[in-house]
Amino acid sequence: MRGLYIALASLAMSACASLPAVKTPAQTDFERALYHARQNVDAGNYWAADRLLDEFARTHPDTRESREIAFWKAAYQVDPANDRGSLDAGIAALDAYLAADTTGWYKNEAILLRRTAAVAQGVASNTPARADTSTTGGSTVTDTVVVVRRSRDEEIVALREQLSKTREELSKVSAELDRIKKRLANPSN
Repeated sequence: MRGLYIALASLAMSACASLPAVKTPAQTDFERALYHARQNVDAGNYWAADRLLDEFARTHPDTRESREIAFWKAAYQVDPANDRGSLDAGIAALDAYLAADTTGWYKNEAILLRRTAAVAQGVASNTPARADTSTTGGSTVTDTVVVVRRSRDEEIVALREQLSKTREELSKVSAELDRIKKRLANPSN
């Protein structure tokens, strides 16, 4: 019987105890701005997404979040679905983002996106692209330099082909010159 009283008392006390409510963290202005910008991008409205991001940066000046807006604006610039964007503008914006803050939240993503955009730019102009990474001045910061140009081997092959064509043309011209010389030397034929 005593066990029953203890069980009832325990049950009564536990019934009176309130459980802490599980609170979901409130969405920050930054998260809301990114969410709504993404909604506009998904709908193909890059202009509205750009305006939302600009407005966030304007209303939250000198904050870490406002500096990170630059990454998203650059990312949306290189998006192939963005009729208002371009690879040139996007690459320039990614370069600016990477140069502005070496500890940016999206630094790795920006480097990868910049390399990809440079390769796409090379493909679009039918010029092979090569991505070089190097460290500068003994620092631990890796600067990414993407050089859009023909590789050394491709340059050599192209120059050899050009030299071969030039030799063939020179041979033809030389043969024609010899024929003219013989004709001038013997005008009776």
